[in-house]
Amino acid sequence: MRARIEWPCTLIFAASIGVVHGQDLARVRAAERERVAVMARVAPAVCSVMPLDAPGGGSGVVIDAHGFVVTNFHCVGKPDVKRMKIGLPDGRLYQADVLGVDPGSDLAVLLLDPRDDNAPWPFAPLGDSDRLLAGEAVFAMGNPFLLASDFTPTTTYGVVSATHRYQPGQGNKALVYPDCIQVDVPINPGNSGGPLFDLRGEVVGINGRISISNQRGRVNVGVGFAIASNQIRNFLPDLMAGRFAEHGTLDLNAWFMERDGRRGVFAQSIFDDSRVTDFGMRLGDEITRFCDIEVKSANQLATLVGVLPAETWVSLGFRPLQDDSGFGAEKLVEFRLRRLDTGSSREEDRIASDDHRKVALGALARPLDRAPAPDGADGATLAITGPDGATVRLARLGEHLRIDTDSLALVLRDDDGGFAIEGGIARDLSDEERAKLARVRRCNPFLRGAHGRRSMLEGALLDGGVMIGTRPAFRARLPGDGELEVWLFHDGSAAGCRYRDPVQKALIELRRDGAHARVVKDGELAVGWTIGATDFTAPAPALFTRPGS
Repeated sequence: MRARIEWPCTLIFAASIGVVHGQDLARVRAAERERVAVMARVAPAVCSVMPLDAPGGGSGVVIDAHGFVVTNFHCVGKPDVKRMKIGLPDGRLYQADVLGVDPGSDLAVLLLDPRDDNAPWPFAPLGDSDRLLAGEAVFAMGNPFLLASDFTPTTTYGVVSATHRYQPGQGNKALVYPDCIQVDVPINPGNSGGPLFDLRGEVVGINGRISISNQRGRVNVGVGFAIASNQIRNFLPDLMAGRFAEHGTLDLNAWFMERDGRRGVFAQSIFDDSRVTDFGMRLGDEITRFCDIEVKSANQLATLVGVLPAETWVSLGFRPLQDDSGFGAEKLVEFRLRRLDTGSSREEDRIASDDHRKVALGALARPLDRAPAPDGADGATLAITGPDGATVRLARLGEHLRIDTDSLALVLRDDDGGFAIEGGIARDLSDEERAKLARVRRCNPFLRGAHGRRSMLEGALLDGGVMIGTRPAFRARLPGDGELEVWLFHDGSAAGCRYRDPVQKALIELRRDGAHARVVKDGELAVGWTIGATDFTAPAPALFTRPGS
């Protein structure tokens, strides 16, 4: 009797296992179909990059419908190379201009010649490499060993082994990979410059350095490195504008050690002309934080610094070594990074043509193309506050602009008429005051919504990039005098501006990213000044009417 009871239960249990296994198999097959579909979707954007009249080459990826291609600098070969051939999976060869190069971290940006019908190019967008986790599946595409004569990419699959790896170069002006994604994906010669994708089909890295075994005919041994997409994004506006990318440096070496019972990162050597010495930093001082990030290792610090362009404003925290009492209180200082010598050049004649820079600006400003037209009252107010409580207030209503200080109000109306109120008495604007108001109205993006920011770019050219804190933005050079620039983040939001103030007779920069804001005057930080959040409530029309009129 007991055997008859157990026998059907065993059948039911076995059947349930079969159902579970069947469900697992279905999920595996569904995941495989989705993965294959993603690979098929992005493959048309993967390209072969070759010299015009020489053998060899590497890989690349089109990242924008306008035809911008990202690849390795060593695939281009030399800084003075102007043109390259591009092979796409449609089996055809195209030509492209070499725009910007970054010899320091092995990057280059090219721009495909427009198609005869001006059709958009297939592309794969840059993703967020900081979202990657060790163990996450990724895949690489490219043309290893130049196997595909029809330029159909080879796909290899694997996992992320580690993130934020620092790979130093050997000797002066050597390639440095400050923020790498380490993968076990097979990356072989010819894959250089090709994309590393996540399973969303976004480019999270550009394949570069690999470990090779010559015993088996120059093949990968399971350790490869891709340049992280977020590092690329920091330099992308400079590269798209046709510039040499320039990396920043602290001009010091640090090491991790335990000292006097403290485990930390300490200054091991400091260049004589390093900017940190201006703030009293010396050998043996403990480095505590960089750009509000706690410093836990020397390699981490090298990565944090290495992904930033030269002239980026940074903050550095350190604790001075004291001979008799350990370490003093933490000091927090702010300064611009100096330029690291990586073989780049500041030659202005390298910059891309005006036509290319217009195309590049249009590509970077694309998020603003979807901005809705303004609805109802169009206005904004903004407060810039100094350390002593002094406040500069800016108010805009339509194209009317008013700037208030403690004792002076300047107003420019939409018909370019205007007035000043000084000591309660109205008067005409001086030429310098009128020019200042016109320049601020033209270039300050904090006073504009998305639709207004898009309109500000009319006639502008991409001039390069700028870092606001640790967040990349692009610089649009506006036509006319006054050295006017509008700075926008890659999502189209306001990052800052620059203009020459004829009243103060100074070059003014306004920078803001959330709670972090800086005011810079003639290249020097205006200590203690902050930029508030924009209030998009329309100000009263009476503010823009001359008293007594």
